Amino acid sequence: MGQLLATTLVASGMTRRLMIASRALDQASALAADLMTREFAEASGCRRVYGIGSNLDSARYRLTLARLLNVPAAAVRGHVIGEHGDGAVVCSSSTTVNGRHIAVPLAEVRTELRSGRARIADGIGRTRSGPAGAVLSALRKTLGLADGIEELSGPTDDGRADWLGIPWRFTGGEPLACMPDLDADEAEQLAATTTKLCRAYQALRPS
Repeated sequence: MGQLLATTLVASGMTRRLMIASRALDQASALAADLMTREFAEASGCRRVYGIGSNLDSARYRLTLARLLNVPAAAVRGHVIGEHGDGAVVCSSSTTVNGRHIAVPLAEVRTELRSGRARIADGIGRTRSGPAGAVLSALRKTLGLADGIEELSGPTDDGRADWLGIPWRFTGGEPLACMPDLDADEAEQLAATTTKLCRAYQALRPS
């Protein structure tokens, strides 16, 4: 009985925290995927919690770049990291097409990332590359059913990229953060995004 009561109290407290955070995020919906992931992890005490915001942006980036360059989407390797929103960092300096570094048309890409959410539905499908597809793919990796890389937000071992969307390599269900190489501009953008997310999260905390 005591254990049941304690569990109920914890669940009730977590629900209240998430409701407060959800209302606060009405004015910052672009960051909701990132901030609510961290809020749920801290409220629940769960050890492994991941957000898929950067996964969606990365899928959209690769699809957009493939269309702009007229190549198959499978030929594009590249990531969008940081936040799920206007401050997302496009890792153009490490992007490759058919294994070769290319000049990424950043202006066009950023326009597409901000306004082209329908591309996933119109292109290779919302179920496959939208939230449902991202969750299913991440679950297969975290459960050890498949190996590979997913762009997710979560706690890192060294704390340097905590709750930022970054690539994770999963092998047998075990995660390893694998930050892509960044040029100076991308590193500066990521630092700004880190500060932005930290401040936004602190604004959610009860005073």
